[in-house]
Amino acid sequence: MREGAPTAVVPDFARELVAKITAAEVYPAWNLTPGEWFQVDSMLRRSGVDMLAAVAVKAASKRDVSHARYFLRAWLNLAPAAAPGTVPPPRTGADVIPLDARRGKAATAAAMFATAAGITPQEHHR
Repeated sequence: MREGAPTAVVPDFARELVAKITAAEVYPAWNLTPGEWFQVDSMLRRSGVDMLAAVAVKAASKRDVSHARYFLRAWLNLAPAAAPGTVPPPRTGADVIPLDARRGKAATAAAMFATAAGITPQEHHR
């Protein structure tokens, strides 16, 4: 596949992405090759404009980004966007062990396991 010469003309499919990144006051050069624009189109279809823009803005907050090509590698690793209407699972907190700040972690864990085993606090201290 021949890459072709870079062009700074933003294709219609990428205008919203470029606008969102620019609105966040991030101003990279957008002269990408046709093959790179093809990659951007593919990533927009897979992950969505909001996800790509958020990643670009975050990356630009950590270092000065002078060219949009810098974002391509990060965008390649993004997960696909959730299907419309997808609801995240409820957070139950069941996988979190609460720790009492007034007691040591070992004492808190011992008390938690004692409670789970059905041992009363009085039996636990014998």
